[in-house]
Amino acid sequence: MATDWDYRISLWTAEFADPGTEAAFRADIQEVWAKATHLALMVAALVFFVFTVTDYLNMGAGAEYSVVFSTRLAVSLFGLAAAFYAKRFAAQLVSGLIPTAVVFTALCAFVLIIPYRPFSPGWHGMSMMAMLLGIYVFVPNRFVLSVSMALLGTVGFLWQVLSHFYMAANYVLTLLLLMSVINLLGGITVYRVNRMLREQFCTASTLRDANERLSGEIAARQRLEAELRGMALRDDLTGAANRRQFFDQAERELASARRQGQAVSLLLLDIDHFRQINDRYGHVRSDEVLRALTEACRGWLQGTEWLARVGGEEFAVLLTDVGQTNALERAERLRQTLEHTPVNLVDATLYFTVSVGVAEAQAGESLGMLMRRADSALHAAKLAGRNRVMSASITTPA
Repeated sequence: MATDWDYRISLWTAEFADPGTEAAFRADIQEVWAKATHLALMVAALVFFVFTVTDYLNMGAGAEYSVVFSTRLAVSLFGLAAAFYAKRFAAQLVSGLIPTAVVFTALCAFVLIIPYRPFSPGWHGMSMMAMLLGIYVFVPNRFVLSVSMALLGTVGFLWQVLSHFYMAANYVLTLLLLMSVINLLGGITVYRVNRMLREQFCTASTLRDANERLSGEIAARQRLEAELRGMALRDDLTGAANRRQFFDQAERELASARRQGQAVSLLLLDIDHFRQINDRYGHVRSDEVLRALTEACRGWLQGTEWLARVGGEEFAVLLTDVGQTNALERAERLRQTLEHTPVNLVDATLYFTVSVGVAEAQAGESLGMLMRRADSALHAAKLAGRNRVMSASITTPA
């Protein structure tokens, strides 16, 4: 998670002090900045070339005009090429390489053609101020690079003007003051823009981090709620459905089966001599018997059938679309499977048996009545010697 230090903005560069945060910021503005730079370079190149018309009107055709025209044409074509390829080299664009290269080329060209243009120093000064405003305001670039190029261009401009024109001292001071003011205001502007963009990135990143944390907390809470719901409906020891879930689900399945005209059968299983197993081997090992029964039943269940623990060692299965005859057959196969299911303890292997009561739901019969008939069949199986399947309507072993 990002800290306040990661979002600290340097007082001198108006950029993030942390390289990783600065890289993330540039990646974030890359697309927008590419579009803005493309437009800025395109317009600047065309404007720079348009002045060939005023140059011609003031200079006429000749060798000097050819130099000025060729220079403007070359710089304009370079600017248009940079604008055209700006989006393809977005990384170099946000790093300041492309804008700085174009600005440096334009400034050099502007300074070099000053001796060839028959204008007064004031005219050149106004042109230079327009160039500086374009650098600071119009062309997106990093603060340090923008200021460096502007100051370098200003020095070159003053050197050219002072070298080729005679100016009174007060005029020179005025020109220096104007250049200083333009650079000061322009520097403040580009500094504030660079800092403002990064502050907006900080705000957006902070909100994004907060939203991600909130989403994570919501997801964790939803998982916890799902786990709690599962715990409320599952038996902690065996993982089978508990008594509450059995009655809720069984009521719905019984009603649905009746609407569709399907048969419904209920199986009640009880582990034989479970108290003796508990007394002899202890609670921990008797719990292993319950788990072994549950695991064996999972391989026996079909489709959407499910097992529920409705008592200490008593389990229930509701079979939909299964009549009593088929239910008895399946119960017998389950009894045989459980009879041969080993329970591997640390120092012994234990086998267990179950008694099963089977009852088919009758017309208009409630779940409670069905449970009582299946329980009666289970009790009959216990009285008949255990380890057997009995039906609620049949009193002999299945």
